[in-house]
Amino acid sequence: MTFKMLGSIVLKGKIETVTGLHIGGSKDKLEIGGVDSPVLRDPNTNYPYIPGSSLKGKMRALLELSEGKVDIQPDRDGKLKGNPSKDKTICKIFGSTAKEATGPTRIIVRDAYPDNKTVSMWETLDSELQYTEFKGENTIDRLTSEANPRFTERVVKGSKFDFTIVYNVFDHDGDGGNDDKVNFYTVLKALKLLENSGIGGSVSRGYGQIKFHCENPVWVTVDDYREGNENYKKAVSQVEGDDLPSLHELQLPNF
Repeated sequence: MTFKMLGSIVLKGKIETVTGLHIGGSKDKLEIGGVDSPVLRDPNTNYPYIPGSSLKGKMRALLELSEGKVDIQPDRDGKLKGNPSKDKTICKIFGSTAKEATGPTRIIVRDAYPDNKTVSMWETLDSELQYTEFKGENTIDRLTSEANPRFTERVVKGSKFDFTIVYNVFDHDGDGGNDDKVNFYTVLKALKLLENSGIGGSVSRGYGQIKFHCENPVWVTVDDYREGNENYKKAVSQVEGDDLPSLHELQLPNF
């Protein structure tokens, strides 16, 4: 079994929060008065951000569900538990154990950090918290009808985060990278599923709806990497402007 890297498809753009977003951080490290559930923040800037692991994990989970690849079995305590998918295509894209033998993981999902306009907007928020809002909710005791208030910290709607996804294409045993090229459409499907679902906590209660605004993907060959040419520079440059296509408007490169 041989693998030769042919290049990468680089997809960049912005993630816009359509509703308040909560990806939880550690309350032990973030002492924010009155907030029961703080958001994850960059320790250097204190800005909220979206971890690549959250994006990648939810993309994979939604794909597995959409393809009927989720194996749910009871654990030792009788609780239902979803086991990792062994679907060949999903394992190729997102990674697998050595037993599946699908080669190197194709997709890399970077952490997404707020853009400059979002930081400026956060700095002028009319909020008791730094760069965020808190949402008060009640849990109701079903027997006594007693309300127990709780406060969740959220990234406000309209925030935008720069994201980058790198999808590596390999020639596998002389196939010319055809399987990997076709499977990039599966990555786009996962992003569309994610838009219709959400990320972070409390998605079923309206949190975490997002929208992707993307530049057209760039195909970067191994020769482009070696030469550091304009195509390579385009792939690694900062995303600029807000007038970016939606997922269904993307023009895919010839690769």
